[in-house]
This record gives sequence, C-alpha cells and structure tokens, in this order.
Amino acid sequence: MCDAMSEIDLQAYLTRLGLSAVASDADGLARLQTAQMRMIVFENIDPLLGRTPSLKASALRDKLIRRKRGGYCFEQNALLGQALLALGFSIVPVLGRVRMGRPTRGPRTHAAWLVTCSGTRWLVDAGFGGPGSLVPLRLDTDRDQVAPNGIYRLTWDAVGGEHVVERQTPDGWLQLYGFDEVHVAQIDLRAANHLCATWHEQPFSTHLFVAGWSGDTRIGIFDRAITREGSETTKSRIPDRDHLAEVLCDQLAMPLTPEEITEIWAKIAG
Repeated sequence: MCDAMSEIDLQAYLTRLGLSAVASDADGLARLQTAQMRMIVFENIDPLLGRTPSLKASALRDKLIRRKRGGYCFEQNALLGQALLALGFSIVPVLGRVRMGRPTRGPRTHAAWLVTCSGTRWLVDAGFGGPGSLVPLRLDTDRDQVAPNGIYRLTWDAVGGEHVVERQTPDGWLQLYGFDEVHVAQIDLRAANHLCATWHEQPFSTHLFVAGWSGDTRIGIFDRAITREGSETTKSRIPDRDHLAEVLCDQLAMPLTPEEITEIWAKIAG
C-alpha cells in the first residue's frame, strides 16, 4: 500500500497529465489511467544505467512530475496509487507475472492495482510496458472489453490460479500477464522493484524498454528496434546516437542530458 498525495501534489500530478480535475467515479478512473499512459513515458533508463529506482513518494514526485521523466511499472503505478487514494478510491495492490505469449510464467515482477468503484472492481494499470489497455478493465466479466487502443479480455487460468490479461491480435489472443489476489505488502513491492532493476535474468538492467505516445501514435522501443502504432504499424531500427536522441528527447519529450543519451547508446549499440 502507499500513502495518499497531498492536495498540492495532486494538483501538480493532474497538471502533469494535462487534467484540471478528475471525478471519483468510473469515468474519472478511466480518464486518469489514459492520461498517465499518454503523458508519462514507460521507460527503464535508470535500471539500464545501473540505478535502482526509488519508490519513495518524494523521489517519484521529483522524477515523474517535477523533472518530467518516465518510469517502469513500480514507479508508474506507485505514483498512480498515491493519486487514487487522494481522490478517494479504494485500492489493493497486485503482483503479476509477465507472459507476452510465452508458455511458461515468469516471476511476480509486475505491479498493478485492483480498484473498487461503485461496487465494481477494475484492474487499473498505467505501468505495463507492453501493449496494455489505455483504460481500466472490469474484473467481473470474461467478455471482450473495447479500449481506445484495442480489444482486451480477462480470463481465468485455473492451473496457475491467476486472472490473465489478453489482447486480441490478428493471430488470436495474446496473453500479456497474469496476476492473483494474494496479499501484497509494501515490502513485496520494494523487493520486486529491486529484483527487476538488478537481477541479470530480468531484462531491465540489460535492454532498453520505452513506450510512449506522440499524438495518436504509440512508440515502442526495444533496444534499437522501434515500432510505431497509429493508423498503420511501422517498424524500423535506430541507426545512431543522434537518432536515438531525436526519438527520446524530441518525439517523446524526455528530458535526458547528452551524457545520458551517450550512456544509453553505449548500452544498445552493439
């Protein structure tokens, strides 16, 4: 669990998202998740450069709000959780296992929220670096749920004991991640964050992951590979350091220094 933002911090957060106010209802919940996913880039630059992200409220406000950087799931959803509490929502943290179509399940290294609003439970997740839904997903149905960026559903994996988030693709349903409802304490989130940032068997310390929006186009980066999803989908490769800087700093508005760009390029150039 986390602590609620102060009123001053909440206003700064909403300003960062381009919002003036958000109602404490299902529509407000959807507006909040969509705005955060569009305005705060998913990125793992700190782990890639050997730094473990802090989950302290002051550090999150400084990095994601004041300095207008992005972050990965533990940072993104910790910040979102503080805002949800300040707005009066009832929230419960969950830990998930990323699948992305793989037949075997990974460790519990993804964090999200279950939010109860007017008697309905929602999966709220602004920090999945893959093709996650821009809006919360209802937990009480296995029917298709239409989001602005695709069609999703929640299924039940009886063998693994998990709810599974799936996205419809031209090749069928792609399993994104699964999660259970086992109690999650703050120390569990801190431990999972440290594991993700430092363990060599997790990809975040060795590969670049970025996902953000430029207008109505979603830009996804894995090392030097770029996928742009808008009215059509295109794939390309980052040829050099200058092009990397253009994508990160200009197209995704990330305030990175020339030195940081050089460090990132050194990690992915090979």
